[in-house]
Amino acid sequence: MKEAGSLLVELLENQKVDRVFCVPGESYLSVMNGLQDTSIETILCKHEGAASMMAEADGKLTGRPGIAFVTRGPGATNAAAGIHIAQQDSTPMILFVGQIGKEMYGRDAFQEVDYQQFYGGMAKLVIEVQQADRLSEIFSRAYYTAMSGRPGPVVIALPENMLTEKTEKKATGFIDQVSSAPSTKNLAQFIEEIKASSKPILVLGGSLWSEKAEKDLISISEMLGLTILTSHRRQSLFNNLHKNYGGDLGLGVNPKIIKRINESDYIVLLGARLSENPSQGFSLFGIPDHNKKIVHIHPGSEEIGRIYNPHLGIAANPIEFVSALENALRGLNTKPQEKMEVNANKAHEDYIEWGDMSLESPNSGVDLTAAFRALREKLEPDTIITNGAGNYAVWGHRLFRFTKPRTQLAPISGSMGYGLPSAIAAKLRYPDQMVIALAGDGCFQMTENEFATAVQYNAAVIVLVIDNEMYGTIRMHQHKNYKGKYKHTGLVNPNFADLAKAMGGQGYTVKNTEDFYDIFVQAKNWANKNNLPALLHIKTGSEMVLPGKRFSSL
Repeated sequence: MKEAGSLLVELLENQKVDRVFCVPGESYLSVMNGLQDTSIETILCKHEGAASMMAEADGKLTGRPGIAFVTRGPGATNAAAGIHIAQQDSTPMILFVGQIGKEMYGRDAFQEVDYQQFYGGMAKLVIEVQQADRLSEIFSRAYYTAMSGRPGPVVIALPENMLTEKTEKKATGFIDQVSSAPSTKNLAQFIEEIKASSKPILVLGGSLWSEKAEKDLISISEMLGLTILTSHRRQSLFNNLHKNYGGDLGLGVNPKIIKRINESDYIVLLGARLSENPSQGFSLFGIPDHNKKIVHIHPGSEEIGRIYNPHLGIAANPIEFVSALENALRGLNTKPQEKMEVNANKAHEDYIEWGDMSLESPNSGVDLTAAFRALREKLEPDTIITNGAGNYAVWGHRLFRFTKPRTQLAPISGSMGYGLPSAIAAKLRYPDQMVIALAGDGCFQMTENEFATAVQYNAAVIVLVIDNEMYGTIRMHQHKNYKGKYKHTGLVNPNFADLAKAMGGQGYTVKNTEDFYDIFVQAKNWANKNNLPALLHIKTGSEMVLPGKRFSSL
């Protein structure tokens, strides 16, 4: 006999979970007690929103559910930010939430929340464990749900007195992902049609990917002469320096990409949903009918036909699809059509030109274009770059070139504050790789308290806080819609460098472009030597809204 809380820890161990993120609470003390006698590392966060973001980021990096524990009521509501990211980004994640005692339900008890109502529109499954004897069953269901089809978040509520119940039930064993492969018929049709097309484009997205899958897709692109695009904030799924890579279909998109899509006669969505941002506000194609041959390959059959009527829909895991396709094309000894190959190579040339073109400098402070290009030339290929939400991120997406899988962490959901928590999760997962968090001044202040978490767990991340003294994205929309009326978007910021030092890390202030890289090297060396985080407070011009664009040009 053992407490349900101890059984839950054993269940996690059987899934080879090596790290969980939490903010402690009295509602799940039994689990906390069990975690003390295990090899699982428990990361104590400062806010539940950041804990859930870290778990979500860990899910992106591992392909297995990231795990977070939070307490009932306000702890649970705070954690919603990470659940929303996991839902929009299709990330496997499980959030365990403490709950009031079972006998208290319906009385508006202290910190009582109906989690089904609260999380029902965000999570794939919201479920409560009423009996200790059913814990293993519900845990197993949660894992399968989080990983199968379109991956996503699951919320499990744990009543306080259920966790202290004794049970003889054994912990379920390792749970593997349920995968689906394309049918022979679908694969044959796809091969016939794409070989007959003249200007095919493949848009790669989703969260299911691997090093082998990338190699398979590279081989496919070379055998077909196929142009590869990545979806919004999915750039590291394909080597950006490969001759067939044409750029990302996201915010601040290269106009030549839109032209290329409009001219394409065969568009393949692989793992991607083509949601609002990559579809340019759902303006690329008619809904649901259009005049394009669209092939939609997605692990969740419910996503196929959800917005666009596809010419061909294939419910398959993207990893399994590219493996089967690569084998089939190799067996057919497929050679690229010269015209297709020329189109793909031209798309890559346009991508390189887009990242290298001359851009207007800001009116004052650090020029992000010059700063990020300096970093791009010097960083190791396995450097992980994270960001939250804000116009500053567009510089990162446009100027950095990702050549290794899992080197970009960014929220499709556009959640502010994501950069720092995700960077901490990445550094803990890959301690030997450099991790750089990009954050705006407003974005950073959503989760800046987690810098102390990085200190506590020796996560030597480098944080670049880009300070233009405003919520820049919202100011941009104010300018477009209510020119000259900018109240409520200005910020009075702290000295972020001093803040980093006060928390136990190191901080630097950068006011001039020519000083940026030298100071960055100082920060990197200090972080590596001390195994602690460092921050650069980067002062940039208030008129610069996007790469090459000032407010006056909007």
